[in-house]
Amino acid sequence: MKKIGKLLLITGILLIVLVIFFEIIKFSAFKDNAKPIFILFTLGGLLCISLSIPAFYFKSESKKVNRVIFITTFLCAVVLAFAIYSKKNYYAGAAIEFILSILFFSFSALPLIIKKRYDKRKHLFSWKQLVLSFSDMISIALIILSVLFKIMHWPGANTMLTIGSFGFIITMIFWNRTFSKEVMLRHDAEQKLKHAFMELEEKNNEILDSINYAQRIQKALLASDGILNKNLPEHFVLFHPKDIVSGDFYWACEAHGKFYFIVADSTGHGVPGAFMSLLNISFLNEAINEKGIEKPNETLEHVRKRLIESLAIEGVSEGGNDGMDCTLMVFDFKNNLMEVSCANNPLIILRNNEFIEIVEDKIPVGKSVKNNQTFTTHQISLQKNDILFAFTDGFADQFGGPKGKKLKYKQLCNSLIENKELPMQVQKENLLALFSDWKGKLEQVDDVLIAGIKIS
Repeated sequence: MKKIGKLLLITGILLIVLVIFFEIIKFSAFKDNAKPIFILFTLGGLLCISLSIPAFYFKSESKKVNRVIFITTFLCAVVLAFAIYSKKNYYAGAAIEFILSILFFSFSALPLIIKKRYDKRKHLFSWKQLVLSFSDMISIALIILSVLFKIMHWPGANTMLTIGSFGFIITMIFWNRTFSKEVMLRHDAEQKLKHAFMELEEKNNEILDSINYAQRIQKALLASDGILNKNLPEHFVLFHPKDIVSGDFYWACEAHGKFYFIVADSTGHGVPGAFMSLLNISFLNEAINEKGIEKPNETLEHVRKRLIESLAIEGVSEGGNDGMDCTLMVFDFKNNLMEVSCANNPLIILRNNEFIEIVEDKIPVGKSVKNNQTFTTHQISLQKNDILFAFTDGFADQFGGPKGKKLKYKQLCNSLIENKELPMQVQKENLLALFSDWKGKLEQVDDVLIAGIKIS
């Protein structure tokens, strides 16, 4: 289109130059028809120049086209105002001003306006609508030009006005049909969208109802307040799932004259994580209560073996990499002893001014390259006012703060030390406040679980 624009511009300039040249040399070859030839060449030149503008910007971006339309229309309006003022006061040049303003608006701004309107709806239109757009432009241009011909007292003004008006009315009738069809299509699309949205909302509600019910089942399998308060008079559990159901879980039982308490992080979160947590609880219960396994390391080894077997893909002897990271504590309150095994999650003990970390085994309870490695059992003599902290990685891994970085274990441990003299429930509230302030408006990245236990 730019090549056509250049050709039109050059042709227009040449025609105008010829007219000026003929006027200078008083060309008399068309002695009897000099005025019509002069008008024809002048109008032809101006027409070519005005048509070159939409040709140059025909394929430009919308913002640039809007700017060209505005500038062209504004200039034409200014020139037209001068023309009206000049004619009213009988100044010279009024005719030329009328011609310039009307001609440039009709063949520069108007084609771009029609094209812009067509582009908005071309995805809905066929070739018939393209013809209508072209007809629309011609009809409006004829009506505007008929006004110019009337002002200039040129012949054919009435004919142009009649043809333009008739074409405009016919075009508007067809446009009305097109827009009516478009309205009907939009209405049908809105109804389909509304119906689809209602179906989606219904399905979403069904899924949410199912997940909420699954949450009640999961909560029923977690350690109850009753068993925790009975065995751990001073404690807190900060449990803040990322979704409705959680991959993190805490579970407890009384067996073999001891109290078993585990804080664990199953693979995944949400529904998949929740399924894994139920499987892990099932195997823990099997190991301790059915198989009579007492040692925490042997319990975790049994759970690891059962997970690998249960999650084995059909036709393959070994299972997937799903499982859990955990801290399994076994309390013997009669002898003030505790045995603990840690799989990828440490245990923190605050004793007076000491910070004791029970280092975790770098292996998960599940399939890994270290399947043959056994878990370690740490035996600890408990002292009055010892505070134990077991946690999953969700708290430390949360992004946030002024720079959107991870909270990290160091900040978590500093907070535990700062709050150690406070009541356990106040410590829980302060940890939750730290987490919420750090997270801010960012999304929670993982399930959060921290258990704090004070030895009486």
